[in-house]
Amino acid sequence: MHNSKFKIVLVLILANLALGAIFLFFIPAFRGNITPNPVINLGVISIRWYGLILALAILLAYLVARRNSWRFGIDKSEVDELAFWLILVGLISARIYYVIFDWPFFAKHPSEIYKIWHGGLSIFGALLGGVAFIWFFSRKKAYSKLQLLDLVALALPLGQALGRFGNFFNQEAYGYATDLPWRMHVSSTKQYHHPVFLYEAIASILIFFLLNKLAGRLKNGSLGLLYLILYSLSRFFIEPLRVDSVFIQGFRADQVVAFMVIVFASVMLFRINRAVEK
Repeated sequence: MHNSKFKIVLVLILANLALGAIFLFFIPAFRGNITPNPVINLGVISIRWYGLILALAILLAYLVARRNSWRFGIDKSEVDELAFWLILVGLISARIYYVIFDWPFFAKHPSEIYKIWHGGLSIFGALLGGVAFIWFFSRKKAYSKLQLLDLVALALPLGQALGRFGNFFNQEAYGYATDLPWRMHVSSTKQYHHPVFLYEAIASILIFFLLNKLAGRLKNGSLGLLYLILYSLSRFFIEPLRVDSVFIQGFRADQVVAFMVIVFASVMLFRINRAVEK
């Protein structure tokens, strides 16, 4: 009982802090009244908001995974063992993907390749690398790779939503100019743009609530594949709004990858449920 009351109080405190941040900082910044500083200066050291938010996003995903591991038949100790390697693989593959698709820039500025605090991590790179690692990690485990895929899928969306606010402080991942009421002011262009990062954050939150509702009701692997479909679908429709998309042969690279993931995950989802029916 006391634990439940504590959680309720904690949620209320965090909700009020979030609302305060929205009204005191994000709304003025969206309107152009203040310009977000990507760096927190603490005298002897400086911390980049992007890196701090990314660390908090990873922590949030880890906590969600640890709290819900029992729902997928996975012990918390297994989450602890997996977390370090999955985070490492995710960051590396996210950066590799980004560098590959923006190679003309990095070929001229090779010293920027490792500077992830300047931005430049692709969620699709992290997903592809992460799925491959899950297949490898789950060998000889008491649980299947599909159970682990489901758990990771439930843990990711809230972390993704939080992580997207790193784009806000870096003034990146915004869309074309717009006059919509929720427009975002970008200091470098001196114009108002679509807050594309916010669209994706909202989509990720909605995906989490849907997956959380369905957890335990679907066949093993279905939740993970559904996450891949839903996230890729949201990205497919959001990506055309972005002004920083990488194009290959006239097509937006991430939109093409999103389409391929949707097709692959849909086929696998169909096969899993068809095999169960037989």
